[in-house]
Amino acid sequence: MARKHRKSKLKELRYFFLNDQIHKVLRASRSKDEVVAWQYATKKRVLYSYALVEKNMSKAYTISDVASMLNKHKITIEDYILEGKVKAPQKIYSISNPDNKNWSKYFFSESDILDIHQYILDAGHSSNIPSRAELIGLFKHNIILYTKTDNGFVPVWKAD
Repeated sequence: MARKHRKSKLKELRYFFLNDQIHKVLRASRSKDEVVAWQYATKKRVLYSYALVEKNMSKAYTISDVASMLNKHKITIEDYILEGKVKAPQKIYSISNPDNKNWSKYFFSESDILDIHQYILDAGHSSNIPSRAELIGLFKHNIILYTKTDNGFVPVWKAD
């Protein structure tokens, strides 16, 4: 009875960047202090310490995540990549068939997102995009709180 109403928590750590390389978690055990991951660049399984991954990893963002952060449509972001206006992010592929060129998906690191943000500012398409400080705040907390002052709304973040 109780099982029907409870929802199991999904894995929080699925794709991540470590040493500027995209990885997919295959198996993670905090009690054994190990993470088995697939490293896409070398096409190999690798074993890392769970504590090392937690400390040094950075989150991997999908194109939809990037589009919502920058208040742009995901097709606009794809156009920037395909036209060569921004550096192409790393791709993932099917692990069972790594040589198949028909399927792949982009994943962005925080530096890739900051590069796209800088391109948008330089190109003059800067209406409704967050500032660099707000974008970095989104990387850390994914929530930006605003407070109303005499000058308007001012972003406020929690201290780490």
